[in-house]
Amino acid sequence: MDITTIWKPEYCVGHPEIDRQHKYLFELWIMLDSMKNQQDNRLSLEQALLSLFDYVEIHFSNEEEFLATHPEIDQHKTIHADFLAQTNTFMEDFHNETLDLHTVVDFLRDWLIEHIVETDGRYFKELAQKS
Repeated sequence: MDITTIWKPEYCVGHPEIDRQHKYLFELWIMLDSMKNQQDNRLSLEQALLSLFDYVEIHFSNEEEFLATHPEIDQHKTIHADFLAQTNTFMEDFHNETLDLHTVVDFLRDWLIEHIVETDGRYFKELAQKS
């Protein structure tokens, strides 16, 4: 599985930088997905999780900056905060050795697709129509 088989045109929000970041988030998700059946290397798994979660924070900050004038920016920030809270739970589970990577991978896939298509796509389209 690679980005060319996963990424679909409908995932584009119309903002080149945000689209590039979204693609990279999918690449990080693919990397985690490839580790599902090889969870014995805890250091590599921890590094992959931290890379993804650190990049998500950077992405959310950038996205919120671009969407700052959207009337629903506060709701969007709340959605992002909820996601970050979930990532903290995943890291706690990792450190407690109770993390189910299949659950993480499924959550990330579903969240990325739904959030990008349903929420980000709508917000960016609405802003583009206003300008």
